[in-house]
Amino acid sequence: MSSIEDNELPKANISRVLKNALPPGTALQKEAKLAVSKAATVFINYLSTVANDTAKSANHKTISAPDVFKAMEVLEFDDLIPALRESFTGNITIYCLHKQKSGQEVDEEDDEEEEEEEDEEMIDSQDSPNDKSRENTAEE
Repeated sequence: MSSIEDNELPKANISRVLKNALPPGTALQKEAKLAVSKAATVFINYLSTVANDTAKSANHKTISAPDVFKAMEVLEFDDLIPALRESFTGNITIYCLHKQKSGQEVDEEDDEEEEEEEDEEMIDSQDSPNDKSRENTAEE
């Protein structure tokens, strides 16, 4: 199983989110950014695990947006769901408009297949030779 360090979020993204979330002029120590980064990683892992359980209980192989929203309910983050849905709906609208402008058809089944292929590629890339050499070292 991987540790938090194996799934570190990009520092630039964390800094940007913090800058946009906090009032102008708010100073942050380096340790505070690191703590937020670690907390965000733990939250993402926890939320995705619950969303995966939700998808599996519905006999789905792929986690969908409704599974994530349901996971938010299960984790008792009900107060955050309306803002999340609004943001999600806005992003989906922009995504669909962008695909239509570029002449691509918007097809949810194609998107799911592409996402599954990307997930499989990501999983395959995680099984790199470096991982196997670490396993061999651990066995010695």
